[in-house]
Amino acid sequence: MLAELFAWMTTPCPAAARRLGYLRESIAIEARFRRHAERWRPHLEKSKAVIEEAVSKASRRRRAVVLGSGPLFDIPVEVLADAFDVVELVDIVHPKRARQIAAGFANVELKTSDVSGAAAALAALPRNAATAPPLVAPPTLTPDTDLVVSANLLSQLPDIPEIVLKKRSRLPETARKDFAHRIATEHFNWLRGLDALVCLITDTERQYVAPDGTPFPAWDSLHDVDLAEYEGMTWHWDIAPAGESHPEYAVRMQVFGTPDLAGAPNG
Repeated sequence: MLAELFAWMTTPCPAAARRLGYLRESIAIEARFRRHAERWRPHLEKSKAVIEEAVSKASRRRRAVVLGSGPLFDIPVEVLADAFDVVELVDIVHPKRARQIAAGFANVELKTSDVSGAAAALAALPRNAATAPPLVAPPTLTPDTDLVVSANLLSQLPDIPEIVLKKRSRLPETARKDFAHRIATEHFNWLRGLDALVCLITDTERQYVAPDGTPFPAWDSLHDVDLAEYEGMTWHWDIAPAGESHPEYAVRMQVFGTPDLAGAPNG
């Protein structure tokens, strides 16, 4: 608890991100990692392997941009820094761990940016708003960007905006879900349209798992973004044991990763 409080007091963070809960969520992710490092390790290693494969596929290596860099548990920073002239780590909050790691590389930069496009408008949203706010354009990439990594981000982007709408607006659940779908869809479509090699890693489904190991039916975690036509690696991420997110059941995610989104469609 003291570590989390210290992080809350000392982590640089845009006021809107602090107010909306992005800093709180960043701190919570690090705390969950400390509790479940071994449980998370296979997922983190597979995520890094997909990114490393993307690095090997890059025909030019001027700038790599990592979206959703967070505490860098799933990002092979040294591999990226060795391969590219510049590595740009993009997130709305950069925790201390990320800032310390980045400081160890002369060519690694931190960029504070809201990839969802919703934070500023949500922070200004009046109480009991009747409509969802507009989304702003995604981050601007420089022309020398040769690799873009969306790292365990696509499914997470709408989560806080959807929670904020539930608390601050009069929108029905269907409208809130439509807003979440729009955030995820616009991010995915933007990735598909980039003139760069795009590496995508995201969970696609979540499910509860009983104490005897029996899985319950999974539910979509991508806000109806459809990756069925795309080929890539898939694996399970045992993200939380029983008692963490559910009093009786563990939580498991199915994760999809491709080092080259443009080359991933079936057929």
